[in-house]
Amino acid sequence: MGTSRAVLRRGLVFGLRAGAIPAGVCAVLWVVTMVTWCLYGPGGSTLEDPALAAVAVLGSLAVGVLIGAAIGLVLAYAPLRLVASGPLRGLVCFLLGGTLSSGEVVVMTEATDGGYGPIFVALLAMPVVGAVAAARSRDIAATRIGAGGRLLT
Repeated sequence: MGTSRAVLRRGLVFGLRAGAIPAGVCAVLWVVTMVTWCLYGPGGSTLEDPALAAVAVLGSLAVGVLIGAAIGLVLAYAPLRLVASGPLRGLVCFLLGGTLSSGEVVVMTEATDGGYGPIFVALLAMPVVGAVAAARSRDIAATRIGAGGRLLT
């Protein structure tokens, strides 16, 4: 049971890091927008509304945590043969990470009132998130793979 918790914890840490990237970008854009608003007046950006900016930042973090928790849960409780096989583990994590990152599209749709640029960037990020999840899957499942390798030999 300890290895399952360790895998889940590693998945959550990965998710926080994955969600912090778009959340950080949204926070920086919000700060720049607010500074511009203070210096030059209203510019008509949706990020001038603090509520929408909070949706963008907190929603991005929530999507990252969801991705990490789902990957951690799958790697913690999937059959050991799937977790020990690199290609299968990578494929499962790629599909899971790419699919769940569609939540970022929803967050950007709500935060920007349907702005095409952020939604398009979020769509382009879906395969990237899947690829990063697949690449990090071995690190996330390391404790379980190590324990399982000793049991199989």
